[in-house]
Amino acid sequence: GGYSFDLEDLLRASAEVLGKGSAGTSYKAVLEEGTTVVVKRLKEVAVARREFEAHMEVVGGVEHRNLLPVRAYYFSKDEKLLVYDYLPAGSLSAMLHAGSRGSGRTPMDWDARMRSALSASRGLAHLHSEHKLAHGNVKSSNVLLRPDYDAAALSDFSLHPIYAPSSVRAGSGGYRAPEVVDTRRPTLKADVYSLGVLLLELLTGKSPTHASLQEGDSGTLDLPRWVQSVVREEWTAEVFDVELVRLGASAEEEMVALLQVAMACVATVPDARPDAPDVVRMIEEIGAGHGQTTTEESARATTSEEERSRGTPPAAPTP
Repeated sequence: GGYSFDLEDLLRASAEVLGKGSAGTSYKAVLEEGTTVVVKRLKEVAVARREFEAHMEVVGGVEHRNLLPVRAYYFSKDEKLLVYDYLPAGSLSAMLHAGSRGSGRTPMDWDARMRSALSASRGLAHLHSEHKLAHGNVKSSNVLLRPDYDAAALSDFSLHPIYAPSSVRAGSGGYRAPEVVDTRRPTLKADVYSLGVLLLELLTGKSPTHASLQEGDSGTLDLPRWVQSVVREEWTAEVFDVELVRLGASAEEEMVALLQVAMACVATVPDARPDAPDVVRMIEEIGAGHGQTTTEESARATTSEEERSRGTPPAAPTP
């Protein structure tokens, strides 16, 4: 949708690898007429063409400013491809962790982190409440940034149904909810757990998949357990990213409040976790009065041509 090229144009395009994940390899492809897209080359697809196409029609019908939609797909015996818009600002993961932290890069300030948290939460809430779809792979490298942090978009959503259950990772590494390690079935509550880890990542500056989270001689902890161990010792301030502290973040109350939301999301028992729309509401309440836009204001502010054509205003906020 929205593009005027065919497979031959795509095959002639110059391409560079953007990343390799469990679902396949992503390429940045520049077509001869200058259009730039992202092509994801899928591996281990376990469904037949008809099932694949039916699922892509469902996923391709999802429109929201905080979700990156599938624009086109291709299915043959040897190749399964998905085409997405290319967002040049890169991922939240790269923004938080790229290179050696502190050397020449601009750290993300508190406002940018809060707005990224809201964007990811709003995208997930729309996916859950309007389409009843699990994302299945919420992580910071799947949060793609736009110049406006309120318009950051969750990518790679709801691809798990096209894979065999045995090959579904149900989330990546440190983002994976405890209950899906065995079942390998992504659920809405498992998504909320992954979102909670993402919020902890924004607060701590630590990557959950490469975390050097040590506790004495007991080895490596996952990010939620590391945060719990620090908070239990009443060293709450020690949890927060030193870059935020260095930037003089005067929002410690907001940081503690977001930490409480994150810890609710990573509750061990799935039913103890809030639903994604509740997470949006809680984050909006934290940011109210500090330059954060509410869902309603955000919907009103959606005026650019791209957002008018693709955005779906979220539901009105809960009174």
